[in-house]
Amino acid sequence: MRTWQRLAALAVGAALFTVTACGGGSDDTSDTGGDGGGESTGGTFSVGIDEPDALLPGRSQGAFDEMHALFSGLVRFGDQSEPQMLNAESIESDDNIVWTIALKPGWTFHDGTTVTAQSYADAWNATAYGPNAWANNAQLSGIVGWDELNPAEGTPATDTLSGVEVVDENTLRVTLKAADSQFPYKLGQPGFYPLPEVAFADFDAFNEAPVGNGPYMMDGAWEHDVQLAVTRYEDYQGPQPNADGITFRIYSDTTTAYTDAIGGAVDIVSVPQEKYKQVATDFADSFVAFNAVRLDWLGFPLWDPRFQDPRLRQAISMSIDRDAVNEAIFGGLYTPATSYHGPSAPGGGTEGMCGEFCEFDPDRAKELLAEAGGWEGPMEIWFPGGVGYDQTFEALANQIRQNLGIEEVTTRSQPGFVQFLDALRTQQASGPFRGGWGSLYPSMQSQLFAVFSSHGDAREGGGGYSNPEVDELIAQADAAPSLDEATELYKAAEERIIEDFPIVPLFYAKYVYAHSSNVSNVIIGFDQIELNEVVVN
Repeated sequence: MRTWQRLAALAVGAALFTVTACGGGSDDTSDTGGDGGGESTGGTFSVGIDEPDALLPGRSQGAFDEMHALFSGLVRFGDQSEPQMLNAESIESDDNIVWTIALKPGWTFHDGTTVTAQSYADAWNATAYGPNAWANNAQLSGIVGWDELNPAEGTPATDTLSGVEVVDENTLRVTLKAADSQFPYKLGQPGFYPLPEVAFADFDAFNEAPVGNGPYMMDGAWEHDVQLAVTRYEDYQGPQPNADGITFRIYSDTTTAYTDAIGGAVDIVSVPQEKYKQVATDFADSFVAFNAVRLDWLGFPLWDPRFQDPRLRQAISMSIDRDAVNEAIFGGLYTPATSYHGPSAPGGGTEGMCGEFCEFDPDRAKELLAEAGGWEGPMEIWFPGGVGYDQTFEALANQIRQNLGIEEVTTRSQPGFVQFLDALRTQQASGPFRGGWGSLYPSMQSQLFAVFSSHGDAREGGGGYSNPEVDELIAQADAAPSLDEATELYKAAEERIIEDFPIVPLFYAKYVYAHSSNVSNVIIGFDQIELNEVVVN
């Protein structure tokens, strides 16, 4: 029987980086993190966040740190590239279609009830049930029965996934629609977290004060636009956290959070882009630029006929001087993108795949714009406000205006990520927009499926792009029996997407964090802060 350990060769992962007093700003990605646990060092610390979109795992697409504090899934990535067992005892398959998942016994939710196979099945059914319209619905789209829960028209005839079977209290059997060697990696996503029985009485009430199974439990209810506090869950069966509690302080402006961190009013913050040039001065010994498997791009509302011609999108790409923006705004911390996957990505990335269309060439850009029929009227670039992107998108707007000769190119910010994403989901955005994807698990599949497949859970970030040929190439890669074959097919899918050029790749981005002197051993993991590892000084 092939287990997930044998299949783990299909992923090439991101390591952890520790921010300590020995110096900051390193691009080193060597393994430095531990498994956490042991005796608590005590104390509490704070993390600056923006207002979460949701705390119910099936609904939440942005509250990664909060999710990892309150909930634990079947696997985690930690300081390794392959999944490490968390609530799962084993994940096995003979054919990459039928998977048997055994749970570790003894795990409980914060209300003391037992985490069982049924806890997972019920949560997955709720997330996959189309009428619920939960944001992470598509994460389960590969399971048999998902199509029936998401009919093109009408109400589903059932509310359960036929491909999820509860064998016994601690065993699940999951049948996929097609072979997917990456399935164990997907199981760390929020859409696969379990829920206790109390959640099903009132999902909206549960969202305000969720009862999870993670290392920390809610300390009171979510105080919207103010904070949410969590305290150590003493009966947690996974790696124990060092601290006794965390206060997630909610900011409407990341620049304010950054200033508070300088003064010690908040302990850990994500550095806004506009502060990249000065972070080495403000946090000389306590910041990190972590090489993430992440791409920042400029997306387009493909539902708008004005943006249908790929030559227009290519023209905008060639009008942008990425090197100049990188130096002026990011202080050289980023790397100009020439594809959708940088060198930190699984398989070594795909640098150069974009070819001439990612090169700065204003003359050729103007030719392409003319071939596409030109542009009439103003152009607005949309982005989330209050998170430090203003300078970046003003610079992009200036370059597009100057280098393409479009008379009026302006920016339009939305009040935070929640409203911005809503504008994309409801197709309100009327111009190019900020796009970005940090892979949720160490596989090229993460970005390609989420953003560019017909069933992806982040398709709005690609402007609603889809192509049956791309779907087929991704499916072939999922079913590939070897690392080399999977990698080549994922690259072929990316190459086919670039032919259509639905997005303008801008930068292979980094996760940049800074912290106060109140904490140490701050480790940045694959997609979030490793909260268990933080030590309060």
